[in-house]
Amino acid sequence: MKNTSGFTLVTVLILTSIASIVVLSTLRDSVIQERLSGNFQKKLNARLMSEKGVFASIERLEAAMTDDPTISINDLIVRNSEVSGTSSLESSIYNATIEIDSNGDILVSSEGTRFEGESQMQAIFEYVAGGGGAISSDSVFSNGITGCSGAVISGSGLIDSYDSSLGDYNDTLADGSKNISEEFVVNTVNESGDITLNGSSTIEGSVLSSSNLSIIQGADVTGNIHSNGNLILSGGVVVGGDASAYLNYTQSSGTVLGNISANQSISIKQAPVGGDISSLGPVSITGNAIQGFVSSYDLIALNQTTIHNGVYTSGNYEQTGGTVYGGVRVQGNVTLKQWGSTIDSKDLRYAGNGSFKGDTPEYAFSPYKVSSKAISIPTIEPVEKITPESENNRGLTACDPLDIATAIDGVSVNTTSPDLFINNNSSAGDLLELATNEANFLVDYGSTPDGPITAKAATFLGSETQIFYFDDVTIKGRMQVKSNHNAVMFVDGDFTMNGASSLTIPDNSSLTIIIKGKLKIGNGAQVYAPDNGITNEGRPVFSIYSSYSGSDTGVEFSGGTRELYAVVYAPLSQVKVTSAVGFKGSILGDAVILSGAGGIHFDTALNEASFGGSSSSGSSSGSNGSAGKLVFKGWRFTPVEQSN
Repeated sequence: MKNTSGFTLVTVLILTSIASIVVLSTLRDSVIQERLSGNFQKKLNARLMSEKGVFASIERLEAAMTDDPTISINDLIVRNSEVSGTSSLESSIYNATIEIDSNGDILVSSEGTRFEGESQMQAIFEYVAGGGGAISSDSVFSNGITGCSGAVISGSGLIDSYDSSLGDYNDTLADGSKNISEEFVVNTVNESGDITLNGSSTIEGSVLSSSNLSIIQGADVTGNIHSNGNLILSGGVVVGGDASAYLNYTQSSGTVLGNISANQSISIKQAPVGGDISSLGPVSITGNAIQGFVSSYDLIALNQTTIHNGVYTSGNYEQTGGTVYGGVRVQGNVTLKQWGSTIDSKDLRYAGNGSFKGDTPEYAFSPYKVSSKAISIPTIEPVEKITPESENNRGLTACDPLDIATAIDGVSVNTTSPDLFINNNSSAGDLLELATNEANFLVDYGSTPDGPITAKAATFLGSETQIFYFDDVTIKGRMQVKSNHNAVMFVDGDFTMNGASSLTIPDNSSLTIIIKGKLKIGNGAQVYAPDNGITNEGRPVFSIYSSYSGSDTGVEFSGGTRELYAVVYAPLSQVKVTSAVGFKGSILGDAVILSGAGGIHFDTALNEASFGGSSSSGSSSGSNGSAGKLVFKGWRFTPVEQSN
């Protein structure tokens, strides 16, 4: 028995030892698994934090692009080079850096940590810049002539457009064509914004009036014309497109090659029409021929005219002589007032009463007189009242999208600025050269101020810039911009160029004048600007921003012996151009008055221009343009050595 008891004890001890070993091994495995799980969780959390750093960086960049739509890629990175933050998990941190890689793409490098866990990754994005300007994706210079409260054009020169990025106006292009186009737009914005064209000029483009439109004295238009009020044509005007009036349409001579439409009455005398005529109100036509149809919801009265494609009205119909081809359909009464009132093939159907003089008494009976259900009158689309908010704004814009008075007040200085006077005592006149940061007199015989003129850092229209500050500016001598420099002048008073003065802007340079007073470039003054009206970074080579709101003319160009290139933004004042040699660029003013024999040539390259530069490079021009975007190109994962 003793031997048996000893054997049992040994067996129990062995089993106990084995069980202990198994338990210890299991505990060891559990500890290892727990550590592995913990490290994996830390690594996973670190990875998530590094991703959070990338997303936070993108949010920061996108916000910056929204605030500053035309910001350059360099400015974007300089202002947003580092992003860091934490999460709700303890000791969870991300740090991201943003830079431009060797390919010109944006490289976001983000490192995330969670306790000992660490993870790094890189994301690559292509920067697609936004559009300049403050009106949708368009520049504020995207029309030829914009008069907020009115425009009067009484000159005799050709009014058209060209693209300065292809060369100078009327240059011969590579395909043999001329650098001339028909994209010019004359438009007004305010409800009182009448347009009057009174001269012999031809507008190769469109005319859109926010109020009444009058075209007289043979001022031709190759495109469409529209009036939010009444539209009046006289004096042999030729319109190449359609003519539409929100109220009444009156034409006493001339030709319209397209369609004519109005919401109230239409009256046409001795004027051929190449398209259709439609009105919600009465239509009266005397003489000549209409190539399309005539339709109305009211009275149609024809007097010795020819209609080639039918007549339709839900009102009454009167015909005095003349001929109608294509049939006559009338819901109301019909009156043929005299012999020779011809309806081709006797194609007449009417539902009201009939009064017939002449050789057609049978019209009083069937099959000509029918029930109203047997007569179909086509639907007449009302003329749209064009507003800045309408879906098809066709050129109209807000009058002052830049809020120019606020923008100019924002860069004003409280201290008194010196006057700038450039004398003409030297043989060719004193010479001031403007660089971006400093201006110096290269020739000085009595000009002021003395010594170098230093620009001050400021922000205008959302773009950081350097500005020279002056009170009044009088140029009798010469001023030039240094090659490859962008100069900006702030004029608190008036700016005057006269006599034999000159302003020279070389290629890929620009001059911007920000002015609170009046600006006048008078007789004899010359402005020499490059053929390409836009610099490489998208600035107009010569631009004027005016907040003048006095009763006098705020911006005036007269005289000179060469065409002047300028971009004018003066929504609070009258802008007047009285040149015999022409104007190139774009004008926006409260009222715009153009006269003289010189042509007006809108530069379509300005569609992509702004103060700070276009989206391709350069700085911002405002906060309301179309924002740039980031296009994802790929990930780069960077392993990190772990250490305890």
